Amino acid sequence: MASVAVHYGWLVSPYSAKTRTYIKHKGLAVQDVQPTASQLMGVIRRSVGRLIMPTVRLADGTWLQDSSVIIDHFESEAPEPLVVPPGPSQRLAASLLEVFADEWLSMASLHYRWTIPENAAFARGEFARCGLPWAPRFLGRRMIASIADKMESYLPVLGIDEVTTPGVEAMVEVVLGALEAHFAAHPYLFGGRPSLGDFSLFGPLWAHLYRDPGSRFLFEDKPNIRRWMDDLLRGAPVRGAFLEGDEVPAALDPLFACALEDQWAWIRTLVGAVDAYCAENPDAARVPRALGEAGFAIRGRAGRRKLVTFVQWKAQRARAAYDAADGQADAWLRRALGLEDGAEVSDVLTPISNPLILRDFKPVLKGRVPS
Repeated sequence: MASVAVHYGWLVSPYSAKTRTYIKHKGLAVQDVQPTASQLMGVIRRSVGRLIMPTVRLADGTWLQDSSVIIDHFESEAPEPLVVPPGPSQRLAASLLEVFADEWLSMASLHYRWTIPENAAFARGEFARCGLPWAPRFLGRRMIASIADKMESYLPVLGIDEVTTPGVEAMVEVVLGALEAHFAAHPYLFGGRPSLGDFSLFGPLWAHLYRDPGSRFLFEDKPNIRRWMDDLLRGAPVRGAFLEGDEVPAALDPLFACALEDQWAWIRTLVGAVDAYCAENPDAARVPRALGEAGFAIRGRAGRRKLVTFVQWKAQRARAAYDAADGQADAWLRRALGLEDGAEVSDVLTPISNPLILRDFKPVLKGRVPS
């Protein structure tokens, strides 16, 4: 049995970058390991059911999988230094950014990595370096090709094609523009200390767009974002408190509008599909991993993508943060969406009628026992 917890994840993995920087900031006694291919296909797949990163093996032998689950676990054990803002608006904003970074910005991660030849070659080389460190690089690329091919195959799953690509790139422009303007005035998203939102956004922005050489140009005129990423790599030193008055800075409004207008329209479609499945299958203990395909739009570009039901589990965390705010975040949401005072916003973050919980690393319907 290990004497300390072990974090398994490659540098090219955005979710591993999220958890790694969080662990470093918290000063946790966790060993960081870049797993070999044999570890991924052996002990990790046996323990969590599939080849995936990041995972954590705790000192008592328990395994954790999914970046949100990993952070939840360590937050329950060591809440200080605080990374979940106490104010209802900031707390909701951080949760929205986690859903956005994990489940929507991934379109940009895959687009830039696998459609730019320089990035694709770099990623395959990194897969070989981490997965088969003993092998000559040319041989490692061949041996690790199945893993790289699987990652590249997610492009159509997420709806990335020649029609939606301009929308994906427009989203990145909005995100980077808002962050660059914001970080000119603040060290982190909500003031002088990093939050869950910071770690979540850092994952795809650093591990994919910045670290991959063919997309680093996106940051050439973004010194404030580069400074922010450098701080997170150094452990995200605390430089003050969360902003007073539960403020979510207005410079971030374009980013949140992008998430609320595009991603949450898609989430409403997904939740509707889950509800329809549950109505048709009242005795079901779980929903399928995917419920077909449906239309979506990103910055005005329409496409189709797979209805992956796990996304509801992530989304319902943000909806829970909204419900806990009990109306206190409504004024901020109206401002971010450009709505008039008093406009109804409670359905922007769609209510969840059939919530999911994770059991044995898989989502099941809450309150129902799998057969």
